[in-house]
Amino acid sequence: MKLVIASLVALAFLYQTACGPAGLQPAPQNGIVGKWRSADGSYLVEFLPTGNCSARYLMHGRQLGGPCTYSVDSDNITIHYYGLDAHPQDGGPTDSVTWHYSLAGDVLNVSLQGVSLALQRIH
Repeated sequence: MKLVIASLVALAFLYQTACGPAGLQPAPQNGIVGKWRSADGSYLVEFLPTGNCSARYLMHGRQLGGPCTYSVDSDNITIHYYGLDAHPQDGGPTDSVTWHYSLAGDVLNVSLQGVSLALQRIH
């Protein structure tokens, strides 16, 4: 019985990887995957290996942000997010921002337009 179940699981995996939709390939693994938080706790971002992300920012007691997608290259992270007037049910993210970044162990340093922020990995 265990052999039958293992065979079915292996077959399902092979089908998904070989015959699944080409557009749904997972994002390549990179060092930024995980949860990150600013020292004061006002900023929290999570990068998933799928290319999806979530970003939250606490400003004047109000939490802003939400779901997003991202792409990464050697020194830039481009985050695609829903603008203030966008409705996620109407389609994909409508706005984007590119952060320059460097990674030193569990510290992700990001900068945008001359403003830098150090994010600590949350374990």
